[in-house]
Amino acid sequence: SEPNLAQAEALGSETPARLGSLGSAVPLQPEGCTGTSVSRSMAAKFERLVETERPDGWGSITEVLNAPLQDVAGDESWLSVIGMWLLFPLNLIQGIFGGLIQALFVQLSLGFACLPGTSGAVLSDRPCSMAWLWWRYTFAALTALIANGRSRLALFMWEWEAFGKDRFWWHGEGVWCWSYTDCDKILRSEQGRKSAFGAVRACVPDLFASNILIFLPNTGSDSEWAAIRRALHMHFLDTGLEQYRTRVNQLPKLIAGDWKKPKLEDLSEVALLQKTVAKCIFFVMFGQWITEAESEILIGWRTNATLFILPRLVQRFIGNVGIKKVKKLREDTVGLVEKYGLEHSFVAMNNSMSDRWRRTPVVKLCDEIMYVVGFAGIGGTCAACESVGSFLQVKIPAESAAEHIKWGKFDSRLKMITKYKESPEKYIKETCRLDPPVTSATGVLKEATKVMLAGKEYEMPAGLLNQYVLSMANRDSSMFEDPEVFNPDRLTLNKAVTWNGAFGAEDEDQFPRICPGRYMSIDVTTAVINHALSHTSELGVHAIRATP
Repeated sequence: SEPNLAQAEALGSETPARLGSLGSAVPLQPEGCTGTSVSRSMAAKFERLVETERPDGWGSITEVLNAPLQDVAGDESWLSVIGMWLLFPLNLIQGIFGGLIQALFVQLSLGFACLPGTSGAVLSDRPCSMAWLWWRYTFAALTALIANGRSRLALFMWEWEAFGKDRFWWHGEGVWCWSYTDCDKILRSEQGRKSAFGAVRACVPDLFASNILIFLPNTGSDSEWAAIRRALHMHFLDTGLEQYRTRVNQLPKLIAGDWKKPKLEDLSEVALLQKTVAKCIFFVMFGQWITEAESEILIGWRTNATLFILPRLVQRFIGNVGIKKVKKLREDTVGLVEKYGLEHSFVAMNNSMSDRWRRTPVVKLCDEIMYVVGFAGIGGTCAACESVGSFLQVKIPAESAAEHIKWGKFDSRLKMITKYKESPEKYIKETCRLDPPVTSATGVLKEATKVMLAGKEYEMPAGLLNQYVLSMANRDSSMFEDPEVFNPDRLTLNKAVTWNGAFGAEDEDQFPRICPGRYMSIDVTTAVINHALSHTSELGVHAIRATP
């Protein structure tokens, strides 16, 4: 469909070239023409031309998605899945009790008397013979999550309490830590990483793309992680470029073109928020304001969030329904890149890296980058907007730890809106400190470590998965006074590690893995919330050349 007048005016100042920074693309109209001046037949012909021009070495996304599976444990085999189904009633009963009784949950994790727990299976490399331990544990973890209001933070705190409220606890395939001191130390360091998510091995390459940034260790300036992150900044996330600032400042008009007569209550319409965020993220990165139907594709990165946390055993138990949905989402996301003629941006990014790190075919790199854009950029920013929208209405967001959020002196809509307008950035940061889009991240132990679990000392080997819990670090009373109270004026606000580092702190550059899209996330969230409140504030103020 042709853009309306407001969108045409906003887009008219930018005619992207075939190559360039920030994901420039071939426009779907001749040079020098705005959207409303191009006939539908000309646009259709031009789009067909773009679709047939695949760069050399681009490849097939289907082949990437259907590559051989990686690192499948014995207890995730189809034989194990059959056993899990055959003993389903017994597993379910044990799991329900295990997810409601903390002492039993600990025993399922660590073992009891002569019976091992899931930790024993992990330390034995998860053989099929120990699969039965995971069958009941799976239902226990699911029950505990439901019992805690489906809030990940509430679940983490329940498990931490179950294991004795010490420095560590066990979940999945590793140990978890929560204190600000531990998380801060990890975030400032070179981190070992594996293909794992939520402290369990990830389903690669069908559910997760292989070699995405969150799976790569940041072990030096010549590492694969460093090369990809530098290239990502240079080609897509350099906030110092005039093109970035121009696009960000076009967002208000573009949003207004689609979202008529905005009001505060619109922030409760989750689908509206999600589609608006998807359009904004795609536009800021690639210069294309996508259609309503295309935005419905991209919001899958938010609506399918539950599927990403399920391990392969569970995915197979439910017939790989989740994996099939995510594979389709990845295929359709790359399809948007191809539709808008953006392939050459990824070719340029691929060519900018050394031979060691270049992807073959190039569509594999496109899939990896778009996975991060979708999973973190769209999914994370949607979560931020949803949380801010709820806070402004003095509502607890869905799936949040309701018992651990206090409004303090901001106990009315008027007070909330007034505080937001004083400083949108502070308001967004404090909201996300209390209800973070990303609750934790997975690393590994650098060395053998002695940990106390439920009053007993264990020695865990180097390389074991180690989850650091950002959402609990943000509530550590040693750093944040009255940590459960909403207060955008708190002195330590920029110490919050919501974006995988202290965003806005004086020593922000000491956090090598801080979110590369943090400025874009703040700008997009601000633009969306501003529109709902009919408020204006400066966007793109972080006009600096973002460092890798």
